[in-house]
Amino acid sequence: MPTKTAVIIVAAGKGMRFGSRTPKQFLLLKDIPILSYSLRIFINHQAINSIQPVINDKHDKFYWKALGSIGKSEKILSPTFGGDERSLSVKSGLLALAKLKEPPEKVLIHDAARPLVSKKVIDRVLQNLSNFDAVFPVLPLVDALWKVEKNKYELLKDRNLLFRAQTPQGFNFSMILEAHLKNTDYWALDDISLATKLGVSVKHVTGCESNLKITTSEDLKRAERFIE
Repeated sequence: MPTKTAVIIVAAGKGMRFGSRTPKQFLLLKDIPILSYSLRIFINHQAINSIQPVINDKHDKFYWKALGSIGKSEKILSPTFGGDERSLSVKSGLLALAKLKEPPEKVLIHDAARPLVSKKVIDRVLQNLSNFDAVFPVLPLVDALWKVEKNKYELLKDRNLLFRAQTPQGFNFSMILEAHLKNTDYWALDDISLATKLGVSVKHVTGCESNLKITTSEDLKRAERFIE
């Protein structure tokens, strides 16, 4: 029997840094809401059985409008509401999946603010989940890195050990649910960091430059250029 795999799309953020009244995950990217891109790629991925959106309880109208731009899909579950911090939103999504008649065996956790994730990146994560409990895509650092603290400057010479993490991050479902249930640090920004606390097997795979996270208006312009 095929492994049941779900994806949680974290879309509960307020996007304060973007400086828009409309939360950034609902802004238009080439006339389509940013969230709709993530929903669409996972709807069309054959290995994904269900999609659990996590939204802010004040963003109902934005969400249903975004959903309307891509049409109906049986894969999309009713949205659950997130918390003030990302870790609380992920936990909400995991708990919603745990209540299903048949909870998934594997789960991907993806940020809605990364609308241009490719099928190749998703495939790499899923393929490695057969042998590891946690898998995440990364990109190498190419710029010089400086540590600046109290007017002291230190050049970090070895960049080979440093990476930029992306999503989706993939997990054994019961393991990452346990990690979140045990977590008391609501500021935890990364699910891989929670997984490592349980001492599980972790693997990194190659990400993609187009899988950028939209945080500022300049990021939105960059994403538009990738689509062109």
